[in-house]
Amino acid sequence: MVLWALTLIMNISTANSNSVIRTFRYIEWTLLLSHFAIYLLNFNRTNYSAQPFNFFVISTCLSICALLSFVLPVSRPTWQRIVYIYLELILIIAINLMGFGWDVLIYLILAKSCFMLRRKDVIIITISTGFLWNIAIGLNLPQRLEFERLHIPERIARLYDTNNIIVLNLINNTAGYIATSIFVILFAFVIIAEQKSRQKAETLAKEVEILAANLERTRIARDIHDSLGHTLTTLDVQLELAQKMRQRNSEQALQALDTAKLLASQCLQDVRRSVQTMRQSDFNLNEALNTLVEQVKQNQKLIIHVDLNLPQLPLQTSHQLYCIVQEGFTNIQKHAQASYVKLSGFYNNETTIIEIIDNGRGFNIELPYSGFGLRGMQERVQMLGGKLNIETNLGQGTKIQLIIPK
Repeated sequence: MVLWALTLIMNISTANSNSVIRTFRYIEWTLLLSHFAIYLLNFNRTNYSAQPFNFFVISTCLSICALLSFVLPVSRPTWQRIVYIYLELILIIAINLMGFGWDVLIYLILAKSCFMLRRKDVIIITISTGFLWNIAIGLNLPQRLEFERLHIPERIARLYDTNNIIVLNLINNTAGYIATSIFVILFAFVIIAEQKSRQKAETLAKEVEILAANLERTRIARDIHDSLGHTLTTLDVQLELAQKMRQRNSEQALQALDTAKLLASQCLQDVRRSVQTMRQSDFNLNEALNTLVEQVKQNQKLIIHVDLNLPQLPLQTSHQLYCIVQEGFTNIQKHAQASYVKLSGFYNNETTIIEIIDNGRGFNIELPYSGFGLRGMQERVQMLGGKLNIETNLGQGTKIQLIIPK
């Protein structure tokens, strides 16, 4: 019966602790009603007038147990929960003193204590309950043995050794109690561990969901910066120049507007390219990088030497490498003041290597990175499990090397 109850609780252990306690309450009510019904069916009406006290005690104890199940002190201090468990156990042991072995309820209460108390408290309660229960059995055994002696032939009754029988009964009951209580408690602890594991898994799933959302926001911000940020900044500068020159130099203002129109078209191309890159299943990194180089040449006078021989890579890897190279060229246009750039890419020993080398003014690599450019490149390389090497000195140009494992 107790195993069935714990199995039922395990089946609902995905729910919260209130559901588990509520299930304990229903199981306890079922056991109390069924035991009381069995007691009434076996009640000897001829002895009712002679033993009204037993009936009163059993009815009172069962009623109190049923009422106690309404006020489970799960959120109360520890000492109140301990008193609550002991009170229920004492009531059931009192029923056993009346001569009725309702040990199933004792094991159920021990199982319930596992969900309400610490393991140390559960062990102490289990040991003390075993002592109390054996005392109750020891007090009740002589009366039961005397009753059995009166109903057996006299020649067999002479063989009865009351003391030995009491000792043997106590040993058997103790062994049975230890074995059953250990099984019940361990099974309850397994249910609790499984419930905590599920709750932890749910918590981790929520944290992963939040982390994924943060990573996606970071990715979107990085994509906007890498693909549109520089172009939109230049567009703003050209429009501002057109505003200033519209009265003083109309020809220069028109030229700035033409450049702004070209930059706006480039922004739209960047957006389309990003969407196309994400949707394309046959994205070719070599072709995309060559197209990028041609666009850079149109917007800025740079001598760019290209030597690309990259293998077919996964779509996500190709997209990230494209964005890294794009950001590298953006940094060169904005900061390097270079006249020559070399872009090379090759595959060596299951490693993809891309290098961007310029003859610009370089920078102090010891200083912390300002802005999102180099930081975004580093983040993308980390996403691919690769390595980003930067070699630069003031006045000596910059070399950026990407090493991406297969």
